[in-house]
Amino acid sequence: MPNEKLSAKQKIYNAIKETSPKDSSIQEIADITKISRETVSKYVGILEAEKKIKLTREVGKAKKKIKT
Repeated sequence: MPNEKLSAKQKIYNAIKETSPKDSSIQEIADITKISRETVSKYVGILEAEKKIKLTREVGKAKKKIKT
């Protein structure tokens, strides 16, 4: 799979899986994937709606995510 190009959504999901069971913030996921915070936030919302990840807690405005 190294030569296959992953979509932004798949890269984000993989980063969340790899950091699990640790909670990950939008910024942490953005840093890992080298994808903008705005794009990460968009796809995290989509992954939440698809029930692939869940919001585990909020710290101030920072939302923490974890794979389900």
